[in-house]
Amino acid sequence: MELKQKFRNGLEALREGALSVLRRHPVELVLLLALTVTLLVFYGRDETPGSWVVLLGWSALVQLVVNLLVGYGPWRRIYWVAWTPFVPLALWPGLPEWLTTPQGLVSLLVLMPLALLACRRARENRRFVSDAVLYLRSAVLAMLLAYVAFGLFEAILWSTAFIFGFSSAEWVGTLSGRLALVTHFFAVPVLFLMMLDRWLARRAAGNRLLEVMLNYIFTPAVVAYAAMLYLYLFKILFTWRLPDGGVAYLVFGFTIAALLVKALRELLERRTLDWFYDRFSYLSLPFVALFWVGVARRVGEYGLTEMRVWLLACGAVMSFCVLLFLSRRAGRYLWVVLAAMVTAAVLLYIPPLEPARLALRSQTERAERAAGRLGILTPEGRIDLAKFEADMTQRRTCRNLYEALDYLEYRDTLVIDRFGVTPDEFRHAVPFALEEEYVTEAGTGEEECWVVPSSNRRIEGIDRFRTFYADFYGYAGDGPCYIFEQDTLRLAFGDGRPDFRIAGGELMEQMLRRVHLDAASASGEDFEREKDRMLFYEDDDILILFSNACFCRDSVWRLDHVAVDCAMTR
Repeated sequence: MELKQKFRNGLEALREGALSVLRRHPVELVLLLALTVTLLVFYGRDETPGSWVVLLGWSALVQLVVNLLVGYGPWRRIYWVAWTPFVPLALWPGLPEWLTTPQGLVSLLVLMPLALLACRRARENRRFVSDAVLYLRSAVLAMLLAYVAFGLFEAILWSTAFIFGFSSAEWVGTLSGRLALVTHFFAVPVLFLMMLDRWLARRAAGNRLLEVMLNYIFTPAVVAYAAMLYLYLFKILFTWRLPDGGVAYLVFGFTIAALLVKALRELLERRTLDWFYDRFSYLSLPFVALFWVGVARRVGEYGLTEMRVWLLACGAVMSFCVLLFLSRRAGRYLWVVLAAMVTAAVLLYIPPLEPARLALRSQTERAERAAGRLGILTPEGRIDLAKFEADMTQRRTCRNLYEALDYLEYRDTLVIDRFGVTPDEFRHAVPFALEEEYVTEAGTGEEECWVVPSSNRRIEGIDRFRTFYADFYGYAGDGPCYIFEQDTLRLAFGDGRPDFRIAGGELMEQMLRRVHLDAASASGEDFEREKDRMLFYEDDDILILFSNACFCRDSVWRLDHVAVDCAMTR
């Protein structure tokens, strides 16, 4: 009887929740129903849904934000028409391309969740964190319940089909696919709305699990990481050396993680190390300075890219948050979320401040500065390679120019046309002694050298071979293919011939012997000079031409990788 009563109570709660959603979220429900029916129609026709279908789900989320924002007061009428701007957007021919741009992706994946956090207008920090946790709890439980029910139905459906012998019937798979769509796009959102209506008027509270995780796992980790960053600061002061640009990412990740832990601690009754979080804004000021010094160095050396523009924006929001929480009265998470929304909207929808435009402008100026220092920039803004004179002191400047041209090549063809030089043309004009892309540090004490042959190579003795194989690719499938692993090159030809296996040591030995080099004394410059003569392998049965090779050295050179261009066999 007790189990029966619990089942009845569950059904009653489900019925009340459905009525609550119908009463409080009628427009969201209609939009979700339209989205599900539209997807079912496309599924039945075996067609790909149009891009405008995304707007149905997006508009449902916007309706929820407006619903929570305006409530049931005099502004309620806005709720009934909030979906209308999506109609002209759905008719816009450029919608498919826009959805894949940063404007579309950030608007949908960043601005909307932030708007959902801000729409409750919770100025009190505890209430703000409570609302955020209730959103997350509702979403997780909605997915859990819906997908468990879907999994049980699938198990019953396919088990029944297997037992009674109609598992191969087309309608079984069709029913399963349609039910999956209904679960993903209707059941989960409706359950989310039901739980949100039930819990959002309450306050979330911490439990024992959250207390243990925050007090005894995350908090000690945050304090330890902060101590490590302070040691790094002391190292900078002691060595008087500016931090690398990559430290900005470390500082940003740490600060955001620490602020999240600080926010979740609002839900706990028992907290440890309150003194650390009460003074966190003061303690993190040196980290904020470290972040901006690292960013300034990175941008000064390499210019802006789209990712670095977004890093600057995130750093600005982070700095605003740290400065805001210097005052207990002013420190509100709501203001931080609103600042993040404004910053993202400014970068997305004010054309001169778009990250792509800022990055192109910065890289263009970087290329012009580098070309000017090399003395190859004409008054008309073109790059004249005929004026280039090799100078070992200009290695860094050459690298800057090459990287800037490489960034601009496919992003701003007009600038490349104005310069009159492509990255490849500039690279070939620079002697190998100035090229850093082929010789880099692969690790502590290990040097890496990539060698790529010229487009024309002289080949002798091919009259001894009768069959030619070309278009080799990575080892997978039929046809000519190769793989280099465990210091062994393996070739397969796909025509019934046995595979060739050649040890990497044997390849390396023959390459060096061909050009009279020694693995202990050779240099990267030697490999580059002899590249057209050494990137071969030949024995009585096969001749192999390599399209590139990588050599690594700790004490002596060894072959780390080769790529096969073509092969000839008897």
